[in-house]
Amino acid sequence: MSSPLKVTRVVVLSTLTAVMLGGCAGAHVNEHRGMTLAHAREVVAEFEASLGPAASRIDVTADEAGALVALKSDRLDAFPPAVKAIEAMKVAEDGSGDVDIQVLALRAQLYLAWGEAELTVAEVLARTATALENNARALSTSRNLSAEQKARLAADAAAIEKARQIDEALRLLASEHVEIGGREADAVIQRAPDDYQGYRVAADAARMRNQWSQFGELLQRVESHNPDSNGLRFLRGVASWMRDGDASTAAQHFRSALLTDATFVRAQAQLVLVAPSLSEQHAELQNLKSIAPDHQLVRWAGPGIERAYQAAQDRQRQIDAAIGAPTASSPPQPE
Repeated sequence: MSSPLKVTRVVVLSTLTAVMLGGCAGAHVNEHRGMTLAHAREVVAEFEASLGPAASRIDVTADEAGALVALKSDRLDAFPPAVKAIEAMKVAEDGSGDVDIQVLALRAQLYLAWGEAELTVAEVLARTATALENNARALSTSRNLSAEQKARLAADAAAIEKARQIDEALRLLASEHVEIGGREADAVIQRAPDDYQGYRVAADAARMRNQWSQFGELLQRVESHNPDSNGLRFLRGVASWMRDGDASTAAQHFRSALLTDATFVRAQAQLVLVAPSLSEQHAELQNLKSIAPDHQLVRWAGPGIERAYQAAQDRQRQIDAAIGAPTASSPPQPE
């Protein structure tokens, strides 16, 4: 469901566009409120199709190795085949039909990581839409808009509306995947309360459910078992962000994880999320692009971030020109 703040942002931008361009943007306000899960799937599938196939494919084999490949890639297009493969695995040999504990843990990890990847994109899209709104609001202060500026406003309005729609759809899908992953994690703990994989994945489930007391206990168990693991660094980073709202400390943990493994895609994706400014987010996006060019943050949110970043740069150059500030192309003159 759309929050009041989200609806307000859409109303503001729709009204702005209608006024500036003489259109009827207000007619589309709130059209995504009350989105169903089925509609969310359709929205995301249509958006994926509009982007075309990724340049690189993730080879997800129908075994545990394939699940691990999907987890490491952190790619939304890798999770469905990985989940399908791992759910079909029945490796118990005693005739009970029980799923092996390691497979159960992998299933929980896949669903939780899938949901987290969706939430990360949703959050970044929401921030990008806000940045585009700010740019549009600043542009609208001009008394005499050129045809190019009017076209930019119209394009920004369409980009914002699409970002808000995908944001809402992804949050709905993420809630389903986190719920399933949480149930799987509970089953792992019930069957093997002392298994490292069990309480490692249970820690993921606890933080995504905002069960911070339980998360703290599980984190201590992870630390006592493997105090130098990259998984622990990642958990500390997301806890700093999700629980404490401390983006700076979260970034330190994610960078520490990347120092250990420069291809830790999930850590770099989180750096895009927690970046405190548009310019820093843009820089982190370039870092992500260098290690995972087909990651969904690059393909789904990247164009919007680039658009917002360039608009902000243009606006700053206009401000500098108005006040006579030096720019890179206009070095300060000697007195």
